Parts: sequence; C-alpha cells; structure tokens
Amino acid sequence: MQTVTGKALREGAKYETLRDLVLDIREKYAGKDAFIFRRKPEQAEIHKTYDDFGADVEHIALALSELGLTGSHLSVVGENSYEWMVSYSAIVGGGSVGVPLDRLLPETEVVNLLKRGKVKAVFYHPKHHDMMISVAGKSGETDPGVNYFICMEKEPVADKWPEDKRFLDFIDLLEIGKKQKEAGDRRFLDTPIDPDAMRIILFTSGTTSMSKGVMLSHKNICRNVYYISSTLYVETGERAFSILPLHHTFENTCDYFLLSRGCVICFSDGLRYLVKNFQEWHIEVVISVPLLFENVHSKIMAGITESGKESLISVMIPLTRFLRKIGIDLRRIIFKDILKKFGGHLRLVVIGGAGIDKRYIRDFSDFGLDFLMGYGLTETAPVISVTTQECNVYGSVGRPVTDVQVGIDTEDTKPGAVGEILSRSECVMLGYYENPAATSEVMTEDGWFRTGDMGYLDKKGCLHITGRVKSMIVLTNGKKAFPEEIESLINIIPGVRESFVWGETSDRESIEICAKILIDRQEIGKHLPVPDKNPGDNAIYDYFHDHIREINHQMPSFKAIRYFVFSEGEMVKTTTLKVKRKQELDAVHAILEKAGATMKSANGQNLDTL
Repeated sequence: MQTVTGKALREGAKYETLRDLVLDIREKYAGKDAFIFRRKPEQAEIHKTYDDFGADVEHIALALSELGLTGSHLSVVGENSYEWMVSYSAIVGGGSVGVPLDRLLPETEVVNLLKRGKVKAVFYHPKHHDMMISVAGKSGETDPGVNYFICMEKEPVADKWPEDKRFLDFIDLLEIGKKQKEAGDRRFLDTPIDPDAMRIILFTSGTTSMSKGVMLSHKNICRNVYYISSTLYVETGERAFSILPLHHTFENTCDYFLLSRGCVICFSDGLRYLVKNFQEWHIEVVISVPLLFENVHSKIMAGITESGKESLISVMIPLTRFLRKIGIDLRRIIFKDILKKFGGHLRLVVIGGAGIDKRYIRDFSDFGLDFLMGYGLTETAPVISVTTQECNVYGSVGRPVTDVQVGIDTEDTKPGAVGEILSRSECVMLGYYENPAATSEVMTEDGWFRTGDMGYLDKKGCLHITGRVKSMIVLTNGKKAFPEEIESLINIIPGVRESFVWGETSDRESIEICAKILIDRQEIGKHLPVPDKNPGDNAIYDYFHDHIREINHQMPSFKAIRYFVFSEGEMVKTTTLKVKRKQELDAVHAILEKAGATMKSANGQNLDTL
C-alpha cells in the first residue's frame, strides 16, 4: 500500500472539546462579529458577536439541563441559521448527543430517524412547524418518543402554536438559561465531557432503512478543526458565506474552523440573493460545492464574450501568469471587473463534495482567487485532504491535511497507481451507530478507514480521485471504467449543465456505457455552425454526436460512450447537490420503460419527449 502523511503548514487551533472551542473564542474575540444574517431578505441585517454566541450557547445548554435533557440524544433540523448553530453547539457542548437531520427529509423519514436516533428533544426551524405538530400527534408504533419540540423562532408560527406543553420557544429557553447563569449555575462549565466518547450521530444520505448513523466524538471534530486551521490560511475578521446545509459535516466542521480563527459567518438570504449578499457583505471566503461555481463560471465567460473582451483576456492571463513567477501578482487589479461580480472582496473558495474540472480551477485562479479543492467524508469528520495556496495541483484534491494518513490500496509502488483510498487519523469515526457489521466492512484492524473511493497519489503526494468503487463500471472483458472520469469530459462541452454516466446491460448481456446529458439549449445554439437561439432536437443530436465522437477518440475503446440521451430537467440529488446514482438510473429506466424504448432505440433523443 502506498501511503502519505500530511504536514502542518502553519500554527493551528487545538481544542479537546467543542465546549472548549466555544469558551475560547468567546473570550478571544468577544466584541467582534461572529454572525451576520436576516430573518427575511427584505428585513434589516442582524449582527451577533462572539460574546453573544458564547452566552446564548451557555444559556440554551443550561435550559436543557433544567429540562433534564443533559446527556440525552437531541436533534436539530431546519434552515441554516444562527439559532441552528447555537442549538447544536449547546447540545454537543453541554454534554448531550447531537443528531442533526437533513432539512429536506420528508416527514416519514424524519420520524424514523428520530426513533432510530433515540431523540428526546428536537430544535426545529419555523418552516418545519407543521411537520413537528404532525410528528407530535403520532401514537403507537409511529410515535418517535420525542419529549420536547423547540421552535427556533416562534413569531412566524405564533398563530398556529399548539396547546401542547411539549412545544417550547427558543427565546423562553434563553431566558431560563440566563436566570440559571445569573444564579451561579455552572453545569455548562463543569459537566464532564469525554473527548473520545460518541457525542454526534450523523445519518448518511439514503432511505432511513439504508442510511447509516456515523458516530463522531468531540476529538474527531476538534482534531479536524486543528488539521484544517494548520493547513489553510484565513484572517480574523474575514467574512465567510454559509451556503451548504449545516447538518452536513463539510459545512459544519468548516464553520467551527472559521469561528476558531475569528471569522464572520454570513448566512445567505437564499440562492436568489447570492450576488446581492456577496456584494453587500463583502464576502471573502466561501465553502461550496462545484455546481454553484460552475454556474458562476459560465455566466462570467458569457459576459466576457458579450463584452468583446475575449482577446484582451487571452493576452492578460499569460502576462499575469509570467509576472507571478517573478513574484509580482497583479491579478486582482487587472481582473477587478470580474471580481466585482462577487463583490470585489472574494479571496478564497474551497470546493468539496464532488469533483470539478480543472479548467474551472485554472480560470478562477487566473482571475485572482485562491480556488481550492477539498476531499473528505462524514466518516472522517470530514476533511482528509485539500489543495493549498502553497500547493495547488489542478485536478487533484491536494495533500493530506496535518497528521492525516492517506493510503492507496495497491501493490504497485509507482506514483499514479490506482487503488481504493484509505485514511487513518484521529478524525476517523467511532463506527456506525448500532451497526457493527457495517463498521467492520469499512474499518481495518489497524485503524484504516476504507473510503469506497478510487484514486492515486502523484509524485508530489497529491491525491487524485478517479471514481467510486460502487459506481465503477465493470465491463464483460473485465476492464473497468469510472463514470466520473467520462462525465468530466462531457461536462466541458459548451452547453452541458451536467451529465450522468452508467453501464447498461444490453440484450446480449454485454455492458454498454451510456450517458444522460442535461443541456442549456440556448447556450448550445451559440456554438452551432449557424447560431440559433432555440435549436431543435435534431440539431442538438448532431451537436452531441460530433462531440461524443471526439471524447471517444480521447479514451481507450472499452470506455467509449455507446448511447446518449439529453434532457432539460434536473437530476435526482442529495442536499449537497450530489447525484443519487441509483435513483437517477431508476428514473431514466422508468421513462424508457413507459416509452417502450431502450437506450439503443432512444439514442440521441430528448428524454423529456419520449
């Protein structure tokens, strides 16, 4: 097995527990802004300082103690908000077990996960009020056994407030905790917390019967905060955008990292307001997924084309690249008009959750952004590796972060040998909740976690992801192809929004590589031999037929795309915008079956009109 271990690039922030982190940042950055947000997009913005945050966390934790909930399993579900962060930090920092849930789950799955997680109280966003009233009304086998339902903001739902003592107001809990603090209550400060014990259960995406509960400890999260902080550079006071759902470890752990450095977390008003928020809040740091910046990139490049500045840009980029080699960086001056689209202050973007083509990284870097790629899983709390300002190999996910070991399961000793990626560190989970069989499948006896991803290490020790073990297409001749590799080539075709590749079993029992392509019809029209604002399906077929033939020429014949269909719809996705491959394939098959078609007979057609 090939292995590499990450090394610290700068001094990091070390904590034993999340309570230690909250108490430290409250003292260190007391009067500085910790959060900026609005209740509604049209309302005035609200600022919360680090002292406010620390006090509110302590007060909620003390109120939970008064309710007899310390040590219980407590859940949080809802939109990204200040109250979400306070609730979660109070739960885990107060010695209880946090069970954050996906805000987009349907009621049946919420109920099942509350039962599986043995949850005794749930903090919820007012958008979930109707659901929680319904959950509270369950009885018998459907009753999840929740004792308290705590609304993060009562005012928007006051007219629907139930006559049920189990329903509590977040504000009232703050007052209870405040009185306890003023009376000298030290339970938040003195409750013993074992850094190595399970204090978080994170259910992976999937149906409730299939999802696994990842068990994490304070040490897991705090070590990851340290590993990130000793790898990436951010400054105290920098403003960071919170866009990804907080129940996801990538956003959650990175937010604690940003707080440990004294940054300001700004909660987005919603996708419609991203540009406005970027500009008014002078956002400097963003943690995101590829899709957002792929869309931003296409708009920027379209704007450059419409302005007629393509030739000027093509001259200035090589010039700024040369100047950087001799220590002169003029990117942010020369390309300031492009950076103004982000408000003019954006400096650092860290992408995770899925791969992104290296041309996006190259272009954003050319315009003056530190555009970095990270990699990790919920089971590793989550960050395993990331590109850095010091080493940004385009197309890779960087070197391991501080003290994290990465292994490639291969007997080949040469760089570039592909194998399953393994990781070992103090961030690796304790196991899957009440599922020792699933735990034993991914954990080796000597502490390595099998990620299920395939990849390789290059000569610089940077990790490259080639695909998922489970999505790997095994052809009848024994050769293997990774959908992600082929998708990355399809996605760079102008007018492609996204693609999905899979192996289809033919009537001859052979495996044929197929693709579904999401299109931007108007964008494709710009690239036709005779431009057309609204090209027909036949023109689109010809367009992709030619481009896919070019892709096939770039790959070994066994990886060639045999059949494709296109669509203007959307893929089936998780809340972090990853395609749910099985569900997406099921959806394609359902459409084909209804139309009495196969991929062979549907080749090149519009899936929406079959």
